[in-house]
Amino acid sequence: MKPFNFNEGSREQTRREAVARARFHRWQVPGRSKVVHPAHGAIVVPHASNLAAILNAAEVWRCDWATILDAEVWAADPAEPVAKMPIHIK
Repeated sequence: MKPFNFNEGSREQTRREAVARARFHRWQVPGRSKVVHPAHGAIVVPHASNLAAILNAAEVWRCDWATILDAEVWAADPAEPVAKMPIHIK
């Protein structure tokens, strides 16, 4: 028996909205860090945690975050500009 307020596809829509909210909040944190990877270079991204910084860097570099887990996350100089949230969603 399904609850009365669920229709077909609503679970997928709820999940997509949750992913979009998590992505938005991941990019809105005030902290910043520099993510350095041998193949992709270095970039300054918002930092809530090391994993969030790697997720943000992977989004900017348009690669799978699991392929850059060997990246190093360092404290960023406050004078360095932070990358903007990409428009594209992979």
